[in-house]
Amino acid sequence: MEGSKKIPAISSQAMNPPQWLAEYLRHRADLASYKSDFHCDPACTRPGCKNRDLQIPVSIIDLLGAALHRDQSVSATFPGTYTLGLLSNEREDWIRTVTLRLKKPCPFLENDRCSIYPVRPLPCILFPEYLVNEGKFEAHARQDHFKDYLCFQRPIPLSPERAQVMTQLKAMWRRESLISSFFLFNHGCCHLDFSNLIQELSHEAGGQRETDSAGEGEPMRIIPHRVLERFFLQQIAGCQPFAEVSEKIHYLDTREGQGEFRHLWQDDRLMKKLRQCGDDRAWVFRFAQGKLKAQRRSLSPPEYKYY
Repeated sequence: MEGSKKIPAISSQAMNPPQWLAEYLRHRADLASYKSDFHCDPACTRPGCKNRDLQIPVSIIDLLGAALHRDQSVSATFPGTYTLGLLSNEREDWIRTVTLRLKKPCPFLENDRCSIYPVRPLPCILFPEYLVNEGKFEAHARQDHFKDYLCFQRPIPLSPERAQVMTQLKAMWRRESLISSFFLFNHGCCHLDFSNLIQELSHEAGGQRETDSAGEGEPMRIIPHRVLERFFLQQIAGCQPFAEVSEKIHYLDTREGQGEFRHLWQDDRLMKKLRQCGDDRAWVFRFAQGKLKAQRRSLSPPEYKYY
């Protein structure tokens, strides 16, 4: 950006705010409450919004929506609210998915209320009802991590109509996340395999436990997630295909950038291709000697179960 030239907010007339985005966000917001009997308990202290261990992935749609809601440019909205990070996706091995995520505690939480509620990230909309729809609610309710979540202390009703809405919202999230990854990284979902870095990461974690090359034991108990993410941000995020994320975020402040994203968003052939390159043909990167090397691999057990 040259000099002190101010980048206009996404909602300004100069930017000709995309009508398709506003319509999509309204549709998403309508579905968020349609046929839903779930309401946050008034006594809830918002542990999901505050807990640093619960990672919340976001999409470009979420970023554009927050900028639109706050009447800011995308590049002004991104710092302090979002970051490039890693998701475990409940895996118990060394594979992590690279994604945009909310910083924690959530920077949009004001007086225990969401300041961008109408355009809140789709994963926030889905939680916790999608767990009921996928038959995972009881298992999560038994986890220590969720013991202070009031929403897990009683059953959540889910009508057949609401279950269909959850399925629709989950499909919308799939599209949002895949297209966002392609826009940012020129790939679909990108995964990192840390199995060749166990000793280095153990040293970073200050752990005393030695791990052999086979990676015996449960990795999540050996090396905390925050250590993996710090290593990623310091050592890996500057490598392709992740190095240009900041430039891509700024590009969204331009007509051309928003037009390119919309073109990708509407490309059903691209979406079909990205879906086909799922867990069976995923892009998996390994970091070695200061470089990232990628190949298509299966993420399915037993190939990626406990190195």
